[in-house]
Amino acid sequence: MNVEHLTGVLGARISGLDLTTLNEQQAASLRAAICQHQVVVIPGQALSPAQQTAFSHQLGPFSPVPFVEPLAGFPEVISVVKEAFEPDAFNFGGVWHSDFSFLESPPAFTILQAIDVPTVGGDTVWASMTAAWEALTPDQQERFTEMTAVHSASASYSPAQQALHSGLSSMDIRTSTDAEDTQEHPLVCVHPETGEQTLFFNGPYVRSLRGSDLDSPAAVEKTLHWLHQWTTHVRFTFRHRWRNGDVVIWDNRSTQHVALNDYPGQRRQLHRTTVAGTPPNK
Repeated sequence: MNVEHLTGVLGARISGLDLTTLNEQQAASLRAAICQHQVVVIPGQALSPAQQTAFSHQLGPFSPVPFVEPLAGFPEVISVVKEAFEPDAFNFGGVWHSDFSFLESPPAFTILQAIDVPTVGGDTVWASMTAAWEALTPDQQERFTEMTAVHSASASYSPAQQALHSGLSSMDIRTSTDAEDTQEHPLVCVHPETGEQTLFFNGPYVRSLRGSDLDSPAAVEKTLHWLHQWTTHVRFTFRHRWRNGDVVIWDNRSTQHVALNDYPGQRRQLHRTTVAGTPPNK
């Protein structure tokens, strides 16, 4: 397994692996590399849905996916599709976010395989929440360490959003009043495998904050806005241009990501699986 750094912050390209024949030692080394580099790109793969499911299990058990119906016959695989004839549709994953952070135990890893991607456009960008944490001043770190974030899917998957999701004709996204449920997580968490501190934050799912100096709704909104601007700053990012056969795996506990919607008239399809995590802790 050969590892090539892609930026000075996060991201690595891994060669010399066939994900259909991975042994236990290789799987353990790959998991460690994902935790270290936060995003890894493994080109030249051609996994069937069954093979992608089997590979995902080598990294850990399946993490349930709310609101999105899976690929027929493969209950752990989501087909992320925007058709060429849907230029005005939103892009699934098209805002900065961390996958399903509103769950009690959000996914540890997300695995995305490029099936049919545009010749130009449709890149994905990741931001390191570890780097964002480390760049804070000591006073800022002290302030944020005592805060709790209130996560909810209400802004993304409540029934009011159904018309937006229905614009993607090849995906079955079912909104629900369950999206109004909330889940609290520490704003600053310790990564369970690396021991590094990280900001566990993303704009769409963190709907409020609790902290001793947040004495008004205006103070909460100001802090939410500042955190969004800070954590998605270009200095913390890595951008990947997809090629068919790319498999990209990221650590959901230490990153945010966004899929760019800049490919009108072209089709974009990727297959996604998720690996279970544990409740975020300080």
